[in-house]
Amino acid sequence: MTKYTINKAFEKYFPYPIWKIEIDCTKKCLAIEYRNPENTLPTFAVFDFSGRDLLRSYEEQEKEWTLEAVQGDYLILKQFGSNTPIKEGIKIIHVPSKSIIYTGMEYILHDVFQGYIKATHRSIPSGLNFYINIHTGEIQNRINTPLNYPLIHVHYPPPYTGKLPQFIENLPVVDTIWLQPLKNNFIWAYHTKANESYNLNLCISSRTEIFDTKIILNNLTRLIPQPYFQVEEYIFFLSNTKQKIVAYLV
Repeated sequence: MTKYTINKAFEKYFPYPIWKIEIDCTKKCLAIEYRNPENTLPTFAVFDFSGRDLLRSYEEQEKEWTLEAVQGDYLILKQFGSNTPIKEGIKIIHVPSKSIIYTGMEYILHDVFQGYIKATHRSIPSGLNFYINIHTGEIQNRINTPLNYPLIHVHYPPPYTGKLPQFIENLPVVDTIWLQPLKNNFIWAYHTKANESYNLNLCISSRTEIFDTKIILNNLTRLIPQPYFQVEEYIFFLSNTKQKIVAYLV
């Protein structure tokens, strides 16, 4: 890879809009939840930062299941409901085999740690916690080792409000421009007008010059309020239809 360039890592299309994204930085993988607008049933997919499919599609037949977390080979779902009493539940899926490690409707999920889910029992008074082992599905009422949160380094670029350098100031930027430091360089994101539509542009620069510029999304009907999210050296974009995710390595 040429130094200081923007290189596409992968591009993924989904038949329905993406609802949720969860990331595991330790194993460098993403989990996606997308839903059929007609029946709102969820489907889940998992792939790594190079775009390799780990779980192409896992369909649920109850719309109340939603994505909670991904930890390596394990997908964690949470069930919710609007009826009284609230129907809640927890499900752990082993990604490579698509087998269910644990399903429980009597526990309410409160937090996800590295290797464990913290939950309470529906029929036991508050104050007593239980811990579900993500790898085995076993339930314990105490943990002897410290619990740590998973490693998740997700960053969103803030809008830039300072004085623009000349090499950026002269660009035909429409509306907001975003700036994010990346090691010794800088990542800029901005829209430009293209006839009656918009393009979303990504630019990598030093303090004095532009190294590389790419049009990431084109023919947009409207401006995107949050252009991307960054995980380590990868930058991820969602299309305005939320049916495509594109990753770039910078």
